Order: sequence, then structure tokens, then C-alpha cells
Amino acid sequence: MTYHLVRIVLFIFTSFGCYAQNITGKVLDSKTSEALPFANVFLNNTTIGTVTDTNGEFNLDVKESGNYEVVFSYVGYESYKMKVVVGEEALSIGTIKLVPSEIQLNTIEVSSTRDKEWEKKLKKFKKIFLGDNKLALSCTILNPWVIDFPQDKTGNKFIAKASAPIEINNEGLGYKVVFYLVSFWFDGNGYSITGNARFSELKSMDVKQRTKWEANRIKSYQHSVHYLFKSIIDHRIYGEGFNLYTETAAFKNATSRSSQFYSELGQTMIPYDTTDLVVPDKQKGLYRINLKGRVEVHYRKEKAQIRVYQDVFGPVSWIKLSKDFVLVDRDGFEKNPADVFVSGDMSSSRVAGMLPLDYKPVQVETEDKINFSLYQEQIYVHCDKPYYYPGETIWFKGYVNYATPAWRDSLSRTGYIELVDRTSKSVVASKTVEISNGFFDNDFRLPDTLVAKMYYLRAYTNFNRNFGDENLYVRPLPVYNLTDKVNFDRAMPEKEQSGLFTITLNKKAYGPREKITLTFNVRDDDNNPMLVNLSVAVIDSAQVAPLKFSSSILDGYRIKEIEDYHIKKDLPYSIEYGINFHGRFLNEKNQPEKATLNVFQLNPGNFTMAQSDDQGIFFVDGLSFYDTATFSVQAMRGKDQGYGRGEFVKGEGATIDFKESEYKVNVTKAELPQQRILSEYETPKGTHMLEEVEITSNKIEEEYQADFRAKRTYGKPDYVLKGKDLNIGYGNLLLALPGRIPGLNVRQVSNQGQDTRWVVYLQRGLSINNPKEVLVTINDAIVGGNPADILSTLNPQDIESIELKSGVNVLYGSQGGNGILAIYTTKEYANVKNMQSLSIMKVPGYSRTRKFNAPDYSGPHTDTTKMDYRSTIYWNPNVVTEAKTGTATVSFYAADLPGHYRVEAEGVTQNGEPVRCVYFIMVISN
Repeated sequence: MTYHLVRIVLFIFTSFGCYAQNITGKVLDSKTSEALPFANVFLNNTTIGTVTDTNGEFNLDVKESGNYEVVFSYVGYESYKMKVVVGEEALSIGTIKLVPSEIQLNTIEVSSTRDKEWEKKLKKFKKIFLGDNKLALSCTILNPWVIDFPQDKTGNKFIAKASAPIEINNEGLGYKVVFYLVSFWFDGNGYSITGNARFSELKSMDVKQRTKWEANRIKSYQHSVHYLFKSIIDHRIYGEGFNLYTETAAFKNATSRSSQFYSELGQTMIPYDTTDLVVPDKQKGLYRINLKGRVEVHYRKEKAQIRVYQDVFGPVSWIKLSKDFVLVDRDGFEKNPADVFVSGDMSSSRVAGMLPLDYKPVQVETEDKINFSLYQEQIYVHCDKPYYYPGETIWFKGYVNYATPAWRDSLSRTGYIELVDRTSKSVVASKTVEISNGFFDNDFRLPDTLVAKMYYLRAYTNFNRNFGDENLYVRPLPVYNLTDKVNFDRAMPEKEQSGLFTITLNKKAYGPREKITLTFNVRDDDNNPMLVNLSVAVIDSAQVAPLKFSSSILDGYRIKEIEDYHIKKDLPYSIEYGINFHGRFLNEKNQPEKATLNVFQLNPGNFTMAQSDDQGIFFVDGLSFYDTATFSVQAMRGKDQGYGRGEFVKGEGATIDFKESEYKVNVTKAELPQQRILSEYETPKGTHMLEEVEITSNKIEEEYQADFRAKRTYGKPDYVLKGKDLNIGYGNLLLALPGRIPGLNVRQVSNQGQDTRWVVYLQRGLSINNPKEVLVTINDAIVGGNPADILSTLNPQDIESIELKSGVNVLYGSQGGNGILAIYTTKEYANVKNMQSLSIMKVPGYSRTRKFNAPDYSGPHTDTTKMDYRSTIYWNPNVVTEAKTGTATVSFYAADLPGHYRVEAEGVTQNGEPVRCVYFIMVISN
């Protein structure tokens, strides 16, 4: 019997402690200092991660203090890792600048185009990388084409490299693993896998599936060296099923032994002395385990799939420490895994059996005992006013409460907000919002033509619907005619202020347009300051009566009790971790078809894969984008032939069957319209620029400036890009073209009130958001339509060359005045004229958050001719008190009308408790 030592090295740092803190920072391009939106930021080998926002900023929630390694990655850039120590205070790591990768991704090829030798090596790689057991068989490498096998210079090792992170679906453990391979080798005597890993939970509402995943995770944990180390810490080595042995001095480092273990026990092998095996380390939460030499581990509680000894029933493993000791945390995870070499059963699962560092073994309940109320999410929405007039804006802040607060970062990240007309059972307006740390905010701008009636604001997550649409959050939101005056309800209290939550002013009274400063102070029962996330609304109570149509946050934020909510069947509505959508795939005959699909997101650029069923229905989930994104869907036939199209299937919203009582309000008709928010105080219409990709230089081979190029219909081209230099991994020419031709700009623009779109142009001209775009020709034929839409339908594999002509030419006249992008294909495109009919899917994403815009009267050039009749004086959905003082301060300016302003502040403390305070401000005439 022979055996060898092997290792898997993950660059990780184990956490310890029990403080939940945040790591914040910003990710930029090192060359341009531009923000990198949607860059991946995660704690190595954990499920803890996030993406940067449109400004490149991130906020990473860390549940436990300790030593970590944070990994930053972005497509086309070199990954970066840094060690951090998280304590009791939030940690800001400043600006991280990622370096663009010098290695072009043109080595990426679709696996079907690889040769048989590569496929043979890939099969060998999977066996070493994933393992050789049932867990390995349940794993699928989603992008094998990124893996290559260069020749080892010594000829002794089997080497693998990856040009992009390896994406693995582990259906056995219920994780998707993104593995950033640093190095990989195998030489027959052992192997080494080095890299970084990010885990994310696979989603399933199938009770049996989730139970199976947890059972497999526990099993994998019990087969790991971490479980052995935890047993050592707990002084339960034998009780947990382990026997430890070591070799006698005469047989140290032997590579072969008899097939009968017990015949050698006492001669070549002896029991390991477990006395004083573990001691607490000086670092809090860590333990020092001492193991000298090579230790043989027998596990008695399970039958081995492959017998190492004929007389040993259970699995056998070997462990060797490089320093004769290793530091581990309370759950047995090593601080430095490179110190541990494992072979035998504990190494057989390899990457397929890896668990994230933040995995905690739990007791698996039977199907009949699963209590889904533990997963419940409760939404409460705070609006700036209790009712509105047509043309006004509804500003709102959402608070999400969780039946199990520890799962705040593991449940829904997408919410749906709707303005509902119950009479017609229709949704008047809707927003899809991103839930971050249990909060969201947005607004509805009501049309001037909206019919006055009682509407309802409804808020829910997709997972909420499992508890019945009747249990979703709903609040009345009436809209009145401009001549309707709502009278003040004298029965309502004018002030709500407890000893725990107070509001103070810097003056007793204010004049019109004078600066008002409010200070909020929140403390607990022991008078300790508290960190609180608040939303603050200040309204003119003379114009807006403080009616109470629904419960406040003190009542509405509480988790609703749902009786006996134990479900045996599958839950129909899943937890959404991003933008999800359904589509239908249709083949060339316009018939639905079952197929493996390439799903290209054109703006912003992204790629994923999906599987359609017999009805052509496919599902894409976990995306993150704002406004509307454009998608193109294709299936592949043979090596490089794409076919078919996808169409968006709109999902069904929640049913409108809630039962809310009609509220009687004292309303009288007025001769003059009621004063209300004027449009000039809202965010003005404008533009928002997205990331621009420009290239200033590029090498163009002289051979492509040959004489025959000068005979083109438009004359000699300025630049030529050969098809072989395109990255065919992108799937369509629009995504492959940015940055490839000098002077050609391929970027996205987003004008206010319009969908984000791609533009292709040479010079910016007079408008940076509406540039004059190039004329596109294919095989010298003019193609009508939008250049971006045309390029998105072309496969880079079909391109012979792309030529750019920037000067004016006589043949094309004004059509080519903004430049000509001439595309030549390797095969004939007979239906060039029909390319205007494109297979494009438009999918709505998250709604952008607007900022409440109020006048600033601090400047010397204030316009005094325009009267300020605002009814909402101030709205701020993100006021956060300081943890050390429990205070926060905001300032704004009064309007022109004297009277009383009503301040309503609601929020949630760091302990998850709702708070509320109402105060009044006096504004007097000058």
C-alpha cells in the first residue's frame, strides 16, 4: 500500500470573536482613477461578499471580528488581496486601485472548439481538482474554456492555468463556488491547488433539496480536518469517532505497509499520545494544536468507500504539519491552511468538498418539522406625507425586519413597491428596489392627470408571498383633487417624544427662508447612546393635515405572527438575491425548444448561461443592474453556429385581494387649489453618464494596409482590426469591440427618463450624450438601424476584418459624414437588409434612487421673486446617529409661509428595535 501527501492551499485568515462590523472602501481603475462599478469584494473562502455601487464604493458586512483577507476582482483587471483585522469599530480601507490585466482574454474559447487532447487533460484536471467521489460528480464547471494546460518545462508535472475565475456549481453541497486559481500542479506523488474562493448559496424552495444539502454539508464537515481539530479542542477525539496513530521511529516516512493494520499495531504503528494536544493561544478565540510527525487518522462512524486496510472498516487519512503545530479557531478552521498537508479520505473531496469558513454545522430538521416562519421578512414603509395631490412626489423609506435577525444578509435583496388601485385591481405604478442591510428608499412621481381616489401602497419581497398575498405590507395612500382641503384632526396628539428619542432645535422659532437645524438624540434604557438608522420628514402642517391612516413603525415593523406555518410542500416563491427574470427561447422556426443557452447582457456587459425547458421557458437570477438592461439569447449548434432568440416573459405580481377598511376623512371644497410641491424643487431633468471606454493607440499590422484596402468603396481605411484579434469569448461583436480600434468610442449613455443605451461614434461633437454615430456597413452594404443593435447580432467568430474610415467620402455623402465602420465577414450574409429586425430582450432592473432637492437660501443671489410654497419642507431617508454619542444633525431652509412644521422621524436601532419621534417647529413672519 502506498500513499502520498497532498495539499489544497486557500489564502485565508480565520475569523474569531462576535462583533458585527463593516468594511468600507472604494475601488478605482489604477490608470484612469475612474470608479469600477459592480467589482467583486469578498472575504476569501467565505460566503461574505458584495459588489461596488456605481461610484465604486462598497460596504461589506462582517459578522465576527478577527483576521481576514479581502479579495478584489473585476473582469479585465488583476485581482488584489489585502489582509485586514476587524475589531469592534468599523474599518475603512480607503481606495483600492486595480491594475488592468496585460493578458488579453483572446485565449478563451468555447469548449466545443477544443481538440481531443485538451478534453483529455480537462478530464484529468477535474478528477484532481474536484475529487473522485459522489460530491465531485455533482459538480459542474460552468466555464471550462478558461482552463488551459501549458507544458511543464521539466516535463515532470501536469500544470493547469485559468485566464478567468473558474465557476463551479456544487449541486451536492448547494453552493456556487467562484475559484480564483493561482497555481495547480500534479506530479504523480502529490498535487497542489492554490487559490482564492468565493461561495454563494444555491437557491431552492424544495424542502427535500435543502435538507439534502445540509445533510451533505454536515457529512463533508465530518470528513474534514476541521472536524478533527474541533474534536481535539473539545477533548472528544474518541467520542467523535476518531482514532489517532503514529509511526514508530524505525518506520518513519514509510511509503508502503501491510494490508493488515492490526497485525502491525504495536510494531510499525502505535496510538498517538493525545495528552496536552491543544492549548489556548494568546490570540483570543484561537487554539494551538500540536501534532508532530505524520499522524494517521481512522474514522469509525462510517464505512469507507475504498478500503485502505482489510481489517479497518472506516476511512483513513494522514495529516502532517509543516511546523509541528497549527493555529485554529473554535470550529477547527486553520488560520494558515498552508501549514497543513492532508492525504487519504480527508483530501478525496478536494474542491468539491470545500465548505466556506463561515459555515456553521446545524441540526437538520425533518420535513414535517421545518418552520418556515423563521425565514419571515416583514416590511414597513415610511412616507413623507399621509396623502397627496396629482403631480406631487411620494418619497418613501422601507425597513425590513427579520424573524431571525442573524439572516439579515442571507435573505431577499430585491423588493417590490406598488401603488395599487383596489377598485380596478390594477397596479398604477411600481418600482423594483435593491434592499441593502434591511433598508431601501425611492419615490413615485404622480402624474398630473392621475384620478383622485383612495390608492394603496404595497411593499413585499418575492419570498413574502409564500405566507399569503393577504399578509403583504399595505397602507392607504389617498390622492385628492387640487380643490379638496383636508381638515386637521384635532384628536391626534401634536407631539410624540419619549425619553429615549428626542429632537432639539437651535432656536425656538424661525423666519421664512431661515436655516433650521435639528439634532436627534437616541439612548437606551440605561442612557447609553445608540446607533440608529432614521428617515426624517418635515411637512407644513397648515397645508398637510397629519392624518393617521395606518400604523407607525412602532406597530408596522413588528413581525406578524402566522399560526402553525409548518409547510410540507415546496415553497413556490424563492428568495431573490438580485434581479431575476423568465424568458422563452424560440428556435429558427419560432417554436419553443429545450436547449442550453448563452445569455448575453449587453448593457452593462455580462454573460451567463441558462437551460430552457420543453416549453422554452428559462430562468436567469442573481443579476445586479439599474434601469433597463438589454439581453440577447442564443443556443449553440455544433462548434460555432448560434441560433434562436429569446423573449422576455413578464412575471405575475401579487394578487390584489387585500381587505383594507375605507377611511373617512373630513374633506371640504376650497375655492382655490391647495398649495403643493412645485416641480422646480424636484430634481431637474438631466443626464447621467456611464463608464466610457476609449483607446488612444493600437498596433496595426502593415500587411493590413495593403493596396487592395485602398480600393474599398469609401477609399483607404484609417484603421483595420483583423477578426483573429477579437475576443470570441464575448459572443457578440458589441461586447468584443470596446477598446479595440483607436478613435472609436463604444460606450453607454443614460439620459434622464430614457433607457440606458449603447452608442458607437468617432468624436463627441456637440453632445456627449447624443453623439453622431458611425454608419455601419457589412460586406460593403449599408445596414440601417442602430449601430449597437447591429453589432450585437454579429458573432466575432464570423468576422474577417473590421475597417474604420473617419473622413468624408463622396459615395456615402452625409450618411457617412460621422465615419464608416465597415465589417467584412468570413461567410456571406444574404439577409443584411433584414438585420434591423433584432432579437433583443429588454429587462427592467432596479430603480435608481433620486435625491430630495430643496432650495438653498444661503447664497447672495437668492431669487426673491419666486414664492416658496413647499408642503414637504425636508425629506432625508438616511440619517444615521453616531454610535459614540447617539446624535445626528440635519439642516434645511424654511419656506415662505408661516405656521408649524411637523417633524416625523422613524427608524431602527442597532439592536433591531423601532423608534419614532414627532416634533413641531414654529415659523413666524418677519
